[in-house]
Amino acid sequence: MSELNREELQNLLDVQEKPCISIFIPTHKTGSETQQANIRLKNLLRDTETKLADLGFKEKEIKELLKPAQQFVGDSLFWQHQQNGLALFLSPGFFRFFKLPIEVRERTAVGKRFFIKPLLSMFSMGDRFYVLAISQKQVRLLQCTPHSAVRVEIEGAPESLAEVLKYDDPEKQVHFHTRAPSDGDGHRAAVSYGHGDENYVEKENLRRYFHQVDRALVKKLGPENAPLVFAGVDYLFPIYKELSSYKNILDKHVEGNPDLLRDEEIHQYSWKNIEPVIQSKLDKAGARFQELSGTGKTSTDIREVAPASANGRVELLFVATGVSLLGDIDLSSNRVEVGENESEANSDDLLDFSAVHTFLNGGVVYPVAPEKVPGGNNLAAIFRY
Repeated sequence: MSELNREELQNLLDVQEKPCISIFIPTHKTGSETQQANIRLKNLLRDTETKLADLGFKEKEIKELLKPAQQFVGDSLFWQHQQNGLALFLSPGFFRFFKLPIEVRERTAVGKRFFIKPLLSMFSMGDRFYVLAISQKQVRLLQCTPHSAVRVEIEGAPESLAEVLKYDDPEKQVHFHTRAPSDGDGHRAAVSYGHGDENYVEKENLRRYFHQVDRALVKKLGPENAPLVFAGVDYLFPIYKELSSYKNILDKHVEGNPDLLRDEEIHQYSWKNIEPVIQSKLDKAGARFQELSGTGKTSTDIREVAPASANGRVELLFVATGVSLLGDIDLSSNRVEVGENESEANSDDLLDFSAVHTFLNGGVVYPVAPEKVPGGNNLAAIFRY
């Protein structure tokens, strides 16, 4: 399994060997429902076989194409270690699969290019955010949407404060304990004791710890700017926020000792903080589109938006979820033909094309319900120029 990142998205886009087969399956982390995805994959592969046969592919070719995905049918251990969704991409000589922290609709597509739009909510969607839950004993990074939270490894980060201090002189270390707060809400605040100037040593130890965590966190998240919610006891938050080089840490944090909370609980408390921020961003983006309408800097016409996205002109794009718009695009002439009767295998999904190229060219993509796209169409773009 590959890690889904910007480079992998570009790799998917670069595949030219046809047919390009995209399969999306909703999955579950635990419980008896984990095996339902196995049945879904089996059925979707059968549907894909029919599509390929209708396109004239021979039985031997079809089996060879789908062989990498067939290995998962009946593999109970594989289905017990899932997240919220699974995406598989197959073409001649090419296979990738990704476990997804987001929910996806069951779908199989056979086309000229891979269908990538459902993945964009992991990168560029307005309602994606992170939570950094940190205490003296552990560090957790959660990648979240309004409906899900998946723990993400932070390569190179220390696992605890003790790991940072293990080579120090024990006489210079400050030790931490917790006590229950007076309000009885189940959270605990940290207190300390040690030797010498305790407050100074404690803060310096924490700063060293946080510097190492932050350095690894920024490297992990790269150039993106999704909101980050801090979860930890009150006195830790200003220390981390002051030294962090991540530019989009929310001013309001999740209070209390996160060690006492499951990932799902941290997500629940974080969403209360982040929801108003995300809705405000969407509202401002929609208002900006309306303000610029009629100035030549906006469009809801796929014939204009699709080539503009490939040429790096689209700064911001609203695109309808659950909708496909088949057609053909010739980038050498920037010509777009929209044909509702075109076959899926010989067409581009123009909405998918526009969303993916906008993202890869540094634009912001908001996949939203069709009725929430400004301008009353399936997409709405703000141009850079």
